[in-house]
Amino acid sequence: MGQYYRFYNLDKKQNCKYTGLLKLTEHSYLGNDYCTDVLSLLCNEWKGDRIIHVGDYAQGNDGTTTSNIIANIERENHLTKSVYNWGDDDFKIISPSIVKDDIKYVYNLDRKQFVNLQKQPVQWFYFENNKVYATKFNSFALLTGCGNEQGGGDYYRVNKSKIGLWAGDRFVSSPSFIKEYEHYNEIKYVFNEWLPIPNRVKTYTDNNEKIILFEDGVNLKHYLDQAKNRYNIDFSSVKLGKNNLTEKEFEYLNTVLNKYKNKELNKSKQEVQQIKEEIDNDMEYEIC
Repeated sequence: MGQYYRFYNLDKKQNCKYTGLLKLTEHSYLGNDYCTDVLSLLCNEWKGDRIIHVGDYAQGNDGTTTSNIIANIERENHLTKSVYNWGDDDFKIISPSIVKDDIKYVYNLDRKQFVNLQKQPVQWFYFENNKVYATKFNSFALLTGCGNEQGGGDYYRVNKSKIGLWAGDRFVSSPSFIKEYEHYNEIKYVFNEWLPIPNRVKTYTDNNEKIILFEDGVNLKHYLDQAKNRYNIDFSSVKLGKNNLTEKEFEYLNTVLNKYKNKELNKSKQEVQQIKEEIDNDMEYEIC
């Protein structure tokens, strides 16, 4: 059975109004409306509050990485029902007063850590209004998830043990870097289901970024091939959407798109392997 998740504010006893799909990997993406609303709340109404992203199977004795967190919530609030149902039944449903779709950073005030949401591999691309857009996992949504690996739609891939690591902590979000928190440590866990990067790529370091970018480019080429054949799209005027991409990633993938338009992406498998080795050796990026 599938497990459904919702974001709850434990301090204000509030439930973010949800829209769309509720399974963990169905909505925990950058640009998803539900996650965007939660990140917007962390800028204003929920700034500095304790947040969980709890599944309806999460229990204090479920044996998952977040069972102790759920057990503490159950004990502190003398619950006779699941935390999920507690929040669904007793919390006030709210929406952000201002929706911000450009949130880039989330700061964990309790652990003195932060994430740059853009530093994740692209999971897939999609076409809209003559632009190609990239989709990535929302690391904040996964880091606050409770009850993972108990149902369909949960996250089972690289760094699955990190799901819920931040659950129940206090947060602040921002579109730009906040100097006040410059002493915080950056968390760089990679969350990836679809990109065929090696299992050893578990963190978004300067070195691993080269491997991730290469595979992002291959992924884009495959998507363009499929879209062209399936939908008969003329890519001559198509542009790359900048949403969710780092500056380096946008520059690189834009080069890939332009090469595709000019029909320059026809290298042999031997050349592809050579290019990958060059990337691993800190040389110039290319794409097959």
